[in-house]
Amino acid sequence: MKKIFIVLFLIHFLPIHAQLTAPSYSVKNLKANSKYSDFGTAFFGKNKIVFSSSRNDGISNRKWEGNDQPFLNLYIGDVTPDGEIEKVSNFSQAVNSKYHDAFVAFTPNLDEVYFTSNNYLHGELKSEHLKIFKAEIDKSGNWTNFKSLPFNSDSYDTGQPMLSADGKKLFFVSNMPGGIGDTDIYEVEINDGHYGKPRNLGPTVNTKYKEFTPFVDGSVLYFSSNKPGGEGGFDIYMTKLDGSITDPIHLGTPMNSKADDISFMINGETQKGYFSSNRSKGKGDDDIYFFKQETVNPICDQIITGTIVDNITKLPLQNAFATLYDDKGNKIRRIETLTDGKFKFPVSCGTNYKLGGSKFGYFDFEKSLETSEINAFDNEVVLELEEKDIIIVRNKELLNIESINFELNSAEIREESKDELAKVVRLLEKYPKMVVEFGAHTDARGGDTYNLRLTQRRAVETVNYLISLGADPKRVTGKGYGETELINECKNNVNCSEIQHQENRRTEFLIIVK
Repeated sequence: MKKIFIVLFLIHFLPIHAQLTAPSYSVKNLKANSKYSDFGTAFFGKNKIVFSSSRNDGISNRKWEGNDQPFLNLYIGDVTPDGEIEKVSNFSQAVNSKYHDAFVAFTPNLDEVYFTSNNYLHGELKSEHLKIFKAEIDKSGNWTNFKSLPFNSDSYDTGQPMLSADGKKLFFVSNMPGGIGDTDIYEVEINDGHYGKPRNLGPTVNTKYKEFTPFVDGSVLYFSSNKPGGEGGFDIYMTKLDGSITDPIHLGTPMNSKADDISFMINGETQKGYFSSNRSKGKGDDDIYFFKQETVNPICDQIITGTIVDNITKLPLQNAFATLYDDKGNKIRRIETLTDGKFKFPVSCGTNYKLGGSKFGYFDFEKSLETSEINAFDNEVVLELEEKDIIIVRNKELLNIESINFELNSAEIREESKDELAKVVRLLEKYPKMVVEFGAHTDARGGDTYNLRLTQRRAVETVNYLISLGADPKRVTGKGYGETELINECKNNVNCSEIQHQENRRTEFLIIVK
């Protein structure tokens, strides 16, 4: 395997002294492995695997002088429930050349493919350097319209492509000038078929040695390196793409061995995956191994994105509070919602939480949530709050009705308040013995007599409107208080803010008989 790695820039390694411990894994060798090199798996949809192999399939009798094995080609097989790869066949005559072809990545909808090959197009070997090519996949599965990526070069290698789940980032390995070590891992943005400038992932990932075979699962990067300090050869590590973990975590045994361990990939939903190794007691030069992650990944994380809504109208609630608790009831974080009613919490994988929703005038609501082990999963939640009929304000029992708005210096009720008055009628029907008093208040600005008369007119107009909607006149009274019941210090000749004055400009439905 080490010899083949020279051409596919795959060679030797160490782990870092990490504070976090990797998950535990169970591992097995696959029946589909041959006596030659089999490695570099990629998911093709949900139930198929594509991999590289130097097995002799009759395409060419030519052998690579590096290990006297046939040149690498791509193969495809079906995945069984126990992780075996069956019905292995040649993947595509269109891409399998008479030189090395390996390491493939597919776009999310499987209509494009990226792969590593010698600089071989149109039947002609132009360079010994490896390059990443892209091809389109038509409805019949044929690969067409082959293109060399713009950052390829005849002066250095690029290869081992890996796409993010949304297809917007391409990760790859290169020994291009300006890197940190022998081969480094890079990422490049993809935007409508256009590629940004490749960015080196930096010293938290790359070293002066060789870094290989990147795989991204949400926010977690898996890769192999032959830096000193590990089991031996290439070992598999994991870290966060945001650089928050300065020392990548060594996956330990049985994932790593004294040989070369590369090409890690995992299905986030099943927590199962594959890696490749030339460890002893294998079937060939390099073998593909199946694994199952048995414990939760310590750097796996998710988010909770939620909305707090009214349980009747389903409309978002502003100035509500979402609270995240741990499984013991300890508060972790509290967020106040804006007009869209939305909130977001970062959370850990495989953990029990409790979510609380609250807002003045509504009953509190709690919901339990257990996060899965799928890295970067978005737990979408809707918290439906039930509005209270009655609230306690300043030791008074009031109907839970928003303040009624009137035209300026007028008793004319604004349109936006008529729904609230209709709600008053519904509450009176719900509670047939209830009697309420509508009270109108102003702030201290303006003349005392004027304010009193204005609120009296507004009280009369409001009661009449309620009666017109069907309210019993014996159960609804009205009173104008003017500025006689201010709820703060903003009296005449006191300088106050507009917000303070607004507190006094209010209406209330006081419960006289419950």
